[in-house]
Amino acid sequence: MKKRKAAKEKSFFVPKTLNKLAPKMTLECADRYELLIGGCKNIDEYSTQEAKILTASCTVRVCGTQLLISFLGDGKVLLSGRISAIEFI
Repeated sequence: MKKRKAAKEKSFFVPKTLNKLAPKMTLECADRYELLIGGCKNIDEYSTQEAKILTASCTVRVCGTQLLISFLGDGKVLLSGRISAIEFI
């Protein structure tokens, strides 16, 4: 019985190096109308036609029309509007 318990405990062990493998930036797109960017550090530029978001790994440039920051917090930015292009700078 003790051997099984020890095996289960080992299966839940997460090495410290796993954080290095975790993504520094994530993108989730819903059609062409919403874009959620995770891992945000700063908003470099913002207008209704263009937004430049600084992330941990790069800058993401989003172009479109009627762009609006719907949510900002917890290292995430939700852009709404008609998205025409996403560029990694």
